Amino acid sequence: MNESLYSSTSVLHKRWAELEEEHHQLALAMNDARARRADLAPMRERQAQLLIDINSLVAEIRDAPATTLEDFCALLDVALEHEVDLACDIAVYGPADFPMIRRLLRFLVHEVPGFEFNSLRRWLSPGQLEELMGGATRLEAAGNVAAPVEPSAFFSAIHDSARKRG
Repeated sequence: MNESLYSSTSVLHKRWAELEEEHHQLALAMNDARARRADLAPMRERQAQLLIDINSLVAEIRDAPATTLEDFCALLDVALEHEVDLACDIAVYGPADFPMIRRLLRFLVHEVPGFEFNSLRRWLSPGQLEELMGGATRLEAAGNVAAPVEPSAFFSAIHDSARKRG
């Protein structure tokens, strides 16, 4: 039996983030090696294995139990990377074009201290990430952010529903 089948979404997410980071670093190394005309075969083999491992883990995450707000943040992070390409869109168009997403992500990060949306960290520049996730005072002064978000009945209902199913 594969013990990860019984892991929560947030536990699997940590492994996914490690694999995605390794893949990202490998892609950068491959670009450097290509510029030096180095042999890319070993790197391509590792890349192929990483992609297989990542896709397998994404399938596990899709079916893993999600009962906590951290689990749902983890699920959202993986979905941002593998289902909707939202991180790429935010990188291209800028965080200002996504005010509702910005509010949602800020609320979630506030509610789950220490959680990092790895998909966004890889795609966005440090300035974009700061604009999207932090720096609320600067944005509020510019009139770009609504009043602080209070937990809604929607989030409470999702959390309660997940707890009942678990």
